[in-house]
Amino acid sequence: MNMRGVFLHVLGDALGSVIVVVNALIFTFVWTPCHTDEICFNPCRSSHMTEQQHVNTTVLSISKTPDRMPRKVSVAGPCWVLYLDPTLCVIMVCILLYTTFPLLKESALILLQTVPKQIDMHKLNRKLRSLDGVTAVHDLHIWQLAGSRIIATAHIKCADPAAYMGIAKRVKDIFHDEGIHATTVQPEFSPVSEGAADSQCELSCRSQCKPKLCCNPNKRAAKPEVESTKSKEKSCSHTVGQADQKEVENAVHTEMESTV
Repeated sequence: MNMRGVFLHVLGDALGSVIVVVNALIFTFVWTPCHTDEICFNPCRSSHMTEQQHVNTTVLSISKTPDRMPRKVSVAGPCWVLYLDPTLCVIMVCILLYTTFPLLKESALILLQTVPKQIDMHKLNRKLRSLDGVTAVHDLHIWQLAGSRIIATAHIKCADPAAYMGIAKRVKDIFHDEGIHATTVQPEFSPVSEGAADSQCELSCRSQCKPKLCCNPNKRAAKPEVESTKSKEKSCSHTVGQADQKEVENAVHTEMESTV
């Protein structure tokens, strides 16, 4: 990326130099100037004048000659030469913008620490979870540091601590296949049941920083807790309703006995 930036810098200087040389050559060999001892007729001045105004200005300049003797009239031009320099400058700016925008976009994505576009996070996560001996994968982060240097970190939960080195080697191989060569693997060892593959991190953060985690597992666990609370409230209300109904039946039965 640095070499691309240097190339674009040199390209801008080179285009500026080429434009200067081209303008100098065209003005030297194409543009016809007016000499001091001649009457100059400049058609390029008529761009903001009417034809009659331009004719009057030319006649006035001829009539104001001191000796009023016939003098040679020269015509300056051509006029398109005057528009050559701004046109070439605009073309140069367009070329520089077209070649600089991809580099600027790539640099902005690196500063934002986004996932490189050539890496599929979901596919990589599935590969890591499918390894033998891996019970859970969480806190998987991938970002680009500079150029082609990509960094990845992940927490790998293993059931057998003795098999961790073999698992770590296979995890490294998967990252290498994706073009990620700077990796940090955090092992976790805990007996995890089959239904708790997405359990929380064993090295949990303090309560102050839990809401700031990008992969907060509490959000996933909040929904089941709400559902269980609702079911408990429903069962409690059902139990209370049955108790009230029994009390009413007992009161009616007692009143009937007293009447008899």
